[in-house]
Amino acid sequence: MVSTNTTSSGNAFWPRPISLANFSPGLPLRVPSYSNPSSAFPSWMLGQPSPITFTTNSANARPRRKHARKNSWYTLRHHHHHHHHHRRHSSADGSQHMARSPMMAHEKMAQGTSDVLDDMALQKKSSNKLLCLWPLPIVTRCVIALSLIVSAMNFWGAIELSCSSPSYVIYRLEVGNLLLSPFFIAKSLHSLLLFGWNILILGLFEESLAHILGGTRPFVEVLVSIVLGVCTARQGIGYVFSKSTGFAVPRLFFSDSLHECSQGLAPFLFALLVIESLSIEDKYILMIGSNVKITVRKFVLQLVMLLVNYMVKNILWWSLTGLLIGSIVMVIIKTCLAWHPRAIDVDGALDEENDAATIIDGNVDFVYVRRRARTPLWREMWAAIKNGMMVVSITLLLLILFNAYYTRETYVDPTTLNSMTHDRYMFTFVVMTAPRRGDPPYLSRTLDSYLANWPVDPEAGSLYDRTQAIVYTHFTNHTEFDLAKARFSNDLRGQQYLKWVRQDGNTFDQRLHVSKALSLAADNFQSTYVALIEDDFPICGENEWRQMQNVIYAANQRVPGHCGVFVGTGGR
Repeated sequence: MVSTNTTSSGNAFWPRPISLANFSPGLPLRVPSYSNPSSAFPSWMLGQPSPITFTTNSANARPRRKHARKNSWYTLRHHHHHHHHHRRHSSADGSQHMARSPMMAHEKMAQGTSDVLDDMALQKKSSNKLLCLWPLPIVTRCVIALSLIVSAMNFWGAIELSCSSPSYVIYRLEVGNLLLSPFFIAKSLHSLLLFGWNILILGLFEESLAHILGGTRPFVEVLVSIVLGVCTARQGIGYVFSKSTGFAVPRLFFSDSLHECSQGLAPFLFALLVIESLSIEDKYILMIGSNVKITVRKFVLQLVMLLVNYMVKNILWWSLTGLLIGSIVMVIIKTCLAWHPRAIDVDGALDEENDAATIIDGNVDFVYVRRRARTPLWREMWAAIKNGMMVVSITLLLLILFNAYYTRETYVDPTTLNSMTHDRYMFTFVVMTAPRRGDPPYLSRTLDSYLANWPVDPEAGSLYDRTQAIVYTHFTNHTEFDLAKARFSNDLRGQQYLKWVRQDGNTFDQRLHVSKALSLAADNFQSTYVALIEDDFPICGENEWRQMQNVIYAANQRVPGHCGVFVGTGGR
């Protein structure tokens, strides 16, 4: 039997070759979403692109007949009748070739099929890409241009930008600063280098994700969605873990959740890292010299590069927000890609209802690629979510380690704190107390919490020699005041640090009480700081006194000449 693979004009049967690089044995003939210049998103988002079809000469079109089974088709192959004599075919240049015998045709078909399947297996096994990022992708170049414009406007005074935190947005409504600060380059060398580093990471993400999403336009839409989502969610997280739930449940109160400043593009890049898990098997080829090649997964290289941002400062809350928004966007993208696949229609031989597809090549007569049943949507989603959660877990573990390093407990040396001023007293604590129903021992507990942190016999001229506490009340009858005075008058620490002042009166007026207490301390003692506390303000914890010293020291270093410091001694 002789198989004819040329048209009457002598050209190849197909007007253009069909690459089998994207096909795998036993898989349907489908083109990855990034092979189509249009996105794989729903038509209501981007518009439905026209299907990809391959056309052939109508004279060689293969008719399809209805199979006995309902709603199924099979492809009818045309063959010339077998003759015992040799048959000649004319090529385009007029040369004569002997026709192949049926045995030779089948051998050639088997050999070609084996070669194609080997190529498909190799393609499935590896999808490595040489790491090369020049010229920069279009979106990355646009971000550079926007950053230069924003920084120039800030330099010439047209706008005033700084790093953004939820406290600025919630209390000052600095929404413009929130949206523009990621593109602001500060006038320092490390800021310029860090911006360039993040731009390089953004270029890697764009080069990789634009193929997955279907082009530059969907990548821009995803990036804009991430920016808006991260900026919005960050304000909500800051409010929840401070003024909202944090105030009601002290264990959930974190000051950094409200005051942590952003750092350029880093939060958005952490979101893109999670989306990169959609192609978690993709790798880069790193060339070292001329002979050494190292392959590394894309998300691993991108994660290592992202962690450079933590060399400058801790941005845990912004990074966590980026991971959260990235996870949500990743699930949405995977749903769109799985729900709207892109398929090749090879001369009508491949539709949703085909059991098999036939590909005809100039060298291979017939190659059958068996379709498998379409993978259920939930299975594809579960695989994507597992990959995404793996990336999030690895990243979160590293972020916690960096956060532990930045939040490790370091305390200022009392000698260093003592040398900042030369007044007679560094600290004068004024403990205001008033009668309460039932006379609870709040005053004694508060005094105990402070005295436990102070030495019994301080060295002359030391910080604790310059520390005192005045217990003040303007009530004539105060039972708890009398009990506490009797107890601590016989205690060595009480004798060293406590002074007891009572003024006659019986009026419950808190403003008058505060005014008298501050006047007493300011007019009678030369003290750098006058600490005003109530009788139910104990120090909670073992290291809180040292942390209070850290706050005083930081205030003097960062804001010289400040008027006062607010320190919370309860909760976290």
